[in-house]
Amino acid sequence: MPPPPPVIIIEDQYVKVFFQQDPDVDGASLSSPHSVSSLFDASWLWQNCASNVMIPSGQKKGNSLVEFFLDGITIGETAIQHISELERNIPSNDQEFSYKTEDGDVHPIRMKANKGYLCNEHDNNTGSKNFLGQFVLVIRWKKRKNCKQQVQRQEFAEEKKNDDDIFHESIFNMLWLRQWSYGVKSGSSLRDAREIADAHTFVHKYKSKHILFEERKDKHGPVTVDYNDALKSDGTSRLLDLLDAIFLDGAAIVSNAPAMGNELLDNLIVTNIGKAIAGGHLSHGALYGDTFQVKSTKNAINIAYTATELCPHQDLAYYESKPGFQLLHCKSVQVPTIGGESILIDCMAAAHTFRRLAPDLFETLVKCPATFVKDREGARMTYMRPHIVLHPDGGENADLNNMDREIVAVHWAPPFLGPLNIHPTQVSRYNKAYAAFELMLDNTKCALAYSKAFGIDHELATTLSTYASSYTWEKCLDPGDIMVFNNTRMLHGRRGFEVKDGCVGERHLIGAYTCIDDTLNHYRVLLQKAGKSRVIPNIGNGTTTVVPSILKSSV
Repeated sequence: MPPPPPVIIIEDQYVKVFFQQDPDVDGASLSSPHSVSSLFDASWLWQNCASNVMIPSGQKKGNSLVEFFLDGITIGETAIQHISELERNIPSNDQEFSYKTEDGDVHPIRMKANKGYLCNEHDNNTGSKNFLGQFVLVIRWKKRKNCKQQVQRQEFAEEKKNDDDIFHESIFNMLWLRQWSYGVKSGSSLRDAREIADAHTFVHKYKSKHILFEERKDKHGPVTVDYNDALKSDGTSRLLDLLDAIFLDGAAIVSNAPAMGNELLDNLIVTNIGKAIAGGHLSHGALYGDTFQVKSTKNAINIAYTATELCPHQDLAYYESKPGFQLLHCKSVQVPTIGGESILIDCMAAAHTFRRLAPDLFETLVKCPATFVKDREGARMTYMRPHIVLHPDGGENADLNNMDREIVAVHWAPPFLGPLNIHPTQVSRYNKAYAAFELMLDNTKCALAYSKAFGIDHELATTLSTYASSYTWEKCLDPGDIMVFNNTRMLHGRRGFEVKDGCVGERHLIGAYTCIDDTLNHYRVLLQKAGKSRVIPNIGNGTTTVVPSILKSSV
């Protein structure tokens, strides 16, 4: 039996939508704790009306709120209609769009050029997602006559009801409204899926809905995709599997990349994968080039170009927008060599646990800005920001001192720290918080030494150090491996290495970057073309993965 249709109630300037009623409660379903509802402000609905969207560009035409407030526009009539009834009255050939929407649609309409309509994840009659998408909210707006020209809606002149004119109609698919609602239940369920926690790390993730466990090289390691399979153009490409892995797990290995034999062609190997995941472009090539050679050299311009140990860090943290993804192609490895293992740890998951273990120290890293620098010949760059960034609080009682807000970014790059620019009385507090988090991210640090040096509780220091040991993945890459990882979510590093006498070859990696926005956009477009839906965890770029998706556990 299908669930009951949505219900609406008008409350002053708000529309309250009950998306899901409790089917077990007769007559009192709207007040049931199992009901799912959300308030929508009238001006928000007006501003998001499909008529304000330019087709086919998808851009807003302008600020429609000026008209809304000056003309005293209010809700006149509302109705819930089945979408089939709506479409009978509007010939499809005359429409440039449809009111059927998919997971992730930003506008309440779907352009004809992007027709995907409803997802096929559930049966149309009983599946909660598709059932909800079969209904639309119709709002008919009225404009009050002789309205005083006051911007504040409370100051509009009172008019008799029969003086009000219905002049415009807006239509919203219920699935779209549910996705973009600010309901408490919606917010908490989506946050649980989006906010990176230990359960999201590939180190302890044995099974995943979208990624095949058997494609992992080892039970704790990243998903592996063959180089040629990722680049196929015959409809059997595993590029989407690769993108799934780097967005859901944070990292992947592309294996069996060919050895070309000369520098120009070798650079093309990592370029091909980078362009494939980002829709055709590499990024951040100003300092080191579009591709760069990671091998030990004299007078190195970067510590990575030495045999020295490289602690866990993010690249280019001194940029306003650091690279979203990094690729490191292992071209060759010295044999025999001691050390040189590549390492990864999920810093956003670590921050999530750090908040629980040491809330006061966590708050310090949220409130005290660090200085990230690149200062050498040919480069003079600085950027100030806190190590941990929380999502702005848009709740009814917004509180920016609330440390339980969603973690949306972590900035960590010890080799590129510059002078602190905080009050001298805050330096000691910052140093302690920094050291504690460093213990959690770098499994080479000694808990006892840090406890004594910074006054960190010994039990806490031990717990943090144990976390680093448990969640750090390390492996010597094989020639032909390309490690692809989210540079805003994952810290990467390298064990120091020593070349033995009689060594053959050299340890040589080739690197490249892609833009976080280009890569995310390409991933979403490919998902849409494949008719698939994902709740994408936060990617660490300072915002939530805004385009929502209805969870299986929700409507």
